[in-house]
Amino acid sequence: MARLLDRVGWTHDADLAASRLLEPGAGDGAFLVEVVKRLAASFRRRGIPLRIDTLRERVLAYELVPAEANKARSRVVAAMKASGIHQATAHACARAWVKTGDFLLADLPTTPFSHIVGNPPYIRWSKLPDSIAAAYSAKLPRTIARGDLYLPFLHRSFELLHARGRCAFVCSDRWRYTVYGDDFRSHWQSFLEIDTEPAGNPKDIFDRDVYVHPEILTATPLATPRRPRTRRRVCGKTLAELGCTIRVGPALGITPAFVLQPEEADVEPELLHPWIDAQEIRQGDVRSCGRRVVSPFDDWGDIIEIDDYPLLAARLGRFSDQLRARYIVRNGAVWYRTIDKVLPTAWCRPKLLIPEIAKSPRVAVDHTGAIPSHGVYAVFSHSLDIEDVYDRLRDGKLAKALAPVAPKIKGRYTRCYRRFLAMIRI
Repeated sequence: MARLLDRVGWTHDADLAASRLLEPGAGDGAFLVEVVKRLAASFRRRGIPLRIDTLRERVLAYELVPAEANKARSRVVAAMKASGIHQATAHACARAWVKTGDFLLADLPTTPFSHIVGNPPYIRWSKLPDSIAAAYSAKLPRTIARGDLYLPFLHRSFELLHARGRCAFVCSDRWRYTVYGDDFRSHWQSFLEIDTEPAGNPKDIFDRDVYVHPEILTATPLATPRRPRTRRRVCGKTLAELGCTIRVGPALGITPAFVLQPEEADVEPELLHPWIDAQEIRQGDVRSCGRRVVSPFDDWGDIIEIDDYPLLAARLGRFSDQLRARYIVRNGAVWYRTIDKVLPTAWCRPKLLIPEIAKSPRVAVDHTGAIPSHGVYAVFSHSLDIEDVYDRLRDGKLAKALAPVAPKIKGRYTRCYRRFLAMIRI
């Protein structure tokens, strides 16, 4: 929470006398405690009295669950009293600041907010009760009433952001590249400068294990809105139209368990196969350092019996606790399998290798049959020679082809996601 408040400039030494902060999903008030501390310190530095008339309009928070809203009010009162604010003022502010209600359905104020922070709920739209989904669909624009619930939270918050305001959220990174985020991206990236950075480990951010990458999203209005780019007419066919197969390298689960360094030899040789990660892919060639990956599957894709491979059993036994704690194992998979099947025959044909995230997208041809890491995409051509496809993407042409379709992420890196690779024309 402190990182979010720092990002938007809600700090002890900032002038917050006329500022307005919005928290669209207050929960039990964890954010609001830090908000109070910084607001009180800012007022004191400037000699502003801490009274209901000076404090009432500074903060507005919504919380759907009544019990949680009550907890938030109690925490606001406690934080204010600890900051030396009169008890009557603390209770009045708590009532004014924390509203029990659904942010997505509420009639929101028309006065914009200078600071907006929060950690919106991450719930797939398909998991919502039918009655709630119907209410949201009737209230919200069709383009955002889908995918994940955090998307309309961002949309409604952005609508309330002051022209010189700043917004920061902890949320999933999926809005940047999923189909359901297309309209959201095309609209708001014309009006806002949106920056992102990793927020940390998902289990430290969310209340339960989720398969998302949380990020801190910071948004500020552009002084001059960008005009949507008019895409020039492009000849050629897309990789999808050419019938290319594009797939990402298999997820392993615990990489150190399944990937052997060049000097390691503690697994039966017949289970080992060449492995390449993104750092080994240069523009035009692959510089393998000699690592190998374990395939705990037979030629038919069935999991092997680990008792038949004592060396592998001993190696994976050193990682047993981590391997057994994985989601797939808790749901019935054998403890020593990889998340995705590692099948050498699926990767043996000549292929292009493209790192998923790159400052400057790069591509190389692999003829070795190496298995790529989960951070690398492989392109297999069925209608053209793979060298011909490579020639059409080499020397910066891949980056140029991706520019109109692939979003930029923090640091101006390009995410070479499978959907965007399928859309490029050659």
